[in-house]
Amino acid sequence: MESIPPSGEIDDLSLWSLLIKGDQKALELLYQKYYSLLLNYGLKCNPNKELIKDCIQDLFVNIYQNTNINTANITVRSYLLRALRNNLIYKLSSQKEEDSLDDVAFHIPENEDLFEQLFPKNDDDMLLARRLLDAMSQLSSNQKSVLYLRYVKDLSYKEIAVVMDINVQSSMNLANRALTKLRSLIGQDEHLLSIWQLLIIKMVLSF
Repeated sequence: MESIPPSGEIDDLSLWSLLIKGDQKALELLYQKYYSLLLNYGLKCNPNKELIKDCIQDLFVNIYQNTNINTANITVRSYLLRALRNNLIYKLSSQKEEDSLDDVAFHIPENEDLFEQLFPKNDDDMLLARRLLDAMSQLSSNQKSVLYLRYVKDLSYKEIAVVMDINVQSSMNLANRALTKLRSLIGQDEHLLSIWQLLIIKMVLSF
């Protein structure tokens, strides 16, 4: 069986190939590499941290036990994000015996302490940031999700399409509509939009 180099320097698809052949070290490396991303994304879909941790654990157990998973034409991280979301929907719907899509609505919580850290002596910027958060709250769950995946986690539109189970053109259109709506809500204020980019990244990294 192919082995992992001592340095651990191996690409995702090679690790995946080893993983579905039963290589436990490959499982551990992918888990370590993507755990933070999966936890962060999961908490944006549902705030129950223990539930998200359980879903991540189940995800990797299922992958390790299933030798038929095919990631051809998609990236490993996009597959993992989509699988986590599907696991979460399944677990919630099983618990409630009903469709629980509303329970995985993407949200970005307001963090008062973070506002103070970002704008310690600048009331004008803090006011603009609050306007921005208000505008963000008026975006749909899918619009917030696509902005997070694209501009915070740097996923390609193809990867976003996989995660959100839509086609590539739809992922591009969704992002464009989200930005257009955001700009209309903040009055075409480019300065405010740059603050939003900083703010959202800081908020995400604060978890």
